[in-house]
Amino acid sequence: MWGFYKFMYPRAPKSMMPKKGDVITPRQCDFCGNSLAEYRGVLESNINAKTIDVSADAGANMGSEIMDKSASGELFFCNYEHQADFHAGKVYQP
Repeated sequence: MWGFYKFMYPRAPKSMMPKKGDVITPRQCDFCGNSLAEYRGVLESNINAKTIDVSADAGANMGSEIMDKSASGELFFCNYEHQADFHAGKVYQP
């Protein structure tokens, strides 16, 4: 029985396992919404990130900020194909 499980469910290669210093917290892809560990995906930091400070508005609470996905400074994708499709303006079709 042990041999059957060893054959049917082999161990993943070490190259696919997290290494020391990798972030293993799950994040959601900004294109498809799939949850994936951060070290397995593509993390894109937005150089032109801007936070919108609404404390300047009269009706807003003091010190509150609204952060949009594109304004937060980081975008996360499952793979490079999702990254390219997101920037091309495509919509995810499940």
